Amino acid sequence: MSQDTMTASELIEQVAHDLEQTRRNVAALGSAIHAATLTASPSLARAVQAQQNMYDSMAAEFGLLTSAEAADRMGSRAVARRNAAAAARRAGKLVAVRRGRYLMYPGFQFDSAGIRIVIAELVAIASEHDWDEISLITWLIAPTTYLDGQRPVDIIDEPDRLVALAREAFGISW
Repeated sequence: MSQDTMTASELIEQVAHDLEQTRRNVAALGSAIHAATLTASPSLARAVQAQQNMYDSMAAEFGLLTSAEAADRMGSRAVARRNAAAAARRAGKLVAVRRGRYLMYPGFQFDSAGIRIVIAELVAIASEHDWDEISLITWLIAPTTYLDGQRPVDIIDEPDRLVALAREAFGISW
């Protein structure tokens, strides 16, 4: 229901719900910062929120798979399927993001045959240039002038072009 069609009482209820959710979010963020014994600056809070927004956006567009779901996409039939994704990550064939206590695997890394081979090539190039996996993931999903505003992930079905782009982009030093 849009705000235009809400009654006054429904709108008040929605605002109260949103306010309570904001209070819970602030409390959780404050607790996390305190537990990590960090000094919370506004820029740190913005950076954390920006990263979480990026993860939420990635989850909505591509899916963030659990290790068991990633193993299923890889075709694993092992009893402890989640170990397959962890092993592939250790071997440099997959990348993951940490959400809470769990590693989550962006869905763009998989096609109908399993893991896209280009991911291992991108991980290797990133490693050559001391890029960590979060930097690689961020690069993949961010628009770039190299592609006239498209994102590298938008050309993931063109692995040769994507690898050439990565070699060019990762080698730049400022």
